[in-house]
Amino acid sequence: MSHGSVEKCEPNMIPMLDLVLQLVMFFMLCANFIAEDVNATIKLPTALQARPLDKAEERVIFLNVDKTGHVLPTGRGNTVALRNRIMVAQHMKRMKEIDDQLKAQALAKNKPEPRPSLVVLRAHEDCTYEMISNVLLGCQEAQYYNIQFRAVVKASN
Repeated sequence: MSHGSVEKCEPNMIPMLDLVLQLVMFFMLCANFIAEDVNATIKLPTALQARPLDKAEERVIFLNVDKTGHVLPTGRGNTVALRNRIMVAQHMKRMKEIDDQLKAQALAKNKPEPRPSLVVLRAHEDCTYEMISNVLLGCQEAQYYNIQFRAVVKASN
């Protein structure tokens, strides 16, 4: 009496391949959202000390300033370079409206009030002070005061 077949038993690999494919697509999608905020053409200045972005920040607005002083906002639908302080202020006022809507939704659901958005300024190392000042004034007009600059840590010798 035989309890097994003579044929060779092979494992079913289809569920494992499905899982691997789903993981690959998930990580590709996550990498795309991260790459959207960081413009590769912006060469950041070096600093002796820099610290990474705080993970506790709920909402972060990235502003990339190229070497000509034009602001390249991130996010879907934002492909136009902001060329002056007025355009930056208008863009930041639209961001402020979104923040105010999120705040109202949180208060309506009896949740704690969200923290104000953090503005991360990624300016090219060749930008002048006047270019950066125009961006800061545009943020200030929209009542954004929590602003951080990004830099590359200088390698110690």
